Amino acid sequence: MRIGLLKRLLKGLAVIEREVSAERGDFSLFALIEKEEWEEYSPVPTGSSWGVYVAAPWIWADERAAFQCLHERVRPYDEGWNSIRSLSIHIVRPNCPHLEEVWEYCGTEEGMVEVYNVEILDITALRGYIFASRRPAELPQPQQPVAASV
Repeated sequence: MRIGLLKRLLKGLAVIEREVSAERGDFSLFALIEKEEWEEYSPVPTGSSWGVYVAAPWIWADERAAFQCLHERVRPYDEGWNSIRSLSIHIVRPNCPHLEEVWEYCGTEEGMVEVYNVEILDITALRGYIFASRRPAELPQPQQPVAASV
């Protein structure tokens, strides 16, 4: 990856995180992660891909609208990023067992935390840039299955 593109993207994502947080509420996680890509049955990685990983109570309330909002904000920074595939956006659900670990070890209130060659969110990350990582005041409760009547 060209360093100019990465620098532009990191600056843009920092702005997006601040602006969207001010408009909709804090993110529980906002990160850019480069993960290794593996072919099935391949002993070595075949490349890497980048993704924006997000979590927040307002995202969990309406994932479709949140995804659309984030996609439109990220799109201007996606140009020139990768000629083969675009930068993907991944919503991390509140019941993800690895989210607690991210909050504990990569917590950030200000600035950006960089990580290299780590397992994060059950992903083998070559590197990552975490812009926001904080436990929300209240996690949504899992919905109880409704018993079907016959």
